[in-house]
Amino acid sequence: MKAAITTKAGSPEVIEIKEVSTPQVKLGWVLIKVKAFGLNRSELFTRRGDSPGVEFPRIQGIECVGVVEEDPSNTFEKGQQVAAIMGGMGRFFEGGMQNIPWRL
Repeated sequence: MKAAITTKAGSPEVIEIKEVSTPQVKLGWVLIKVKAFGLNRSELFTRRGDSPGVEFPRIQGIECVGVVEEDPSNTFEKGQQVAAIMGGMGRFFEGGMQNIPWRL
């Protein structure tokens, strides 16, 4: 799958579109097929290197909407529409600028 990867802190040119492996889903997480993600000041600050604790490279995106691809807990049905926001997404683990696993 493709993802927008912020390779290091800097200008918008540090974001590269790359092919990445589909994340493995662990118990307590849901794999979401992302249909849309937000771009806001949080992504700007993180990309510039102004978000403490962020390590690069990073797939940003603190919010996204999409459909459930996989849920090991069976809480959500495959194809169910969902939205995910914050909780460290895009800062401390990979974010919504890809198909992502999301913690319940």
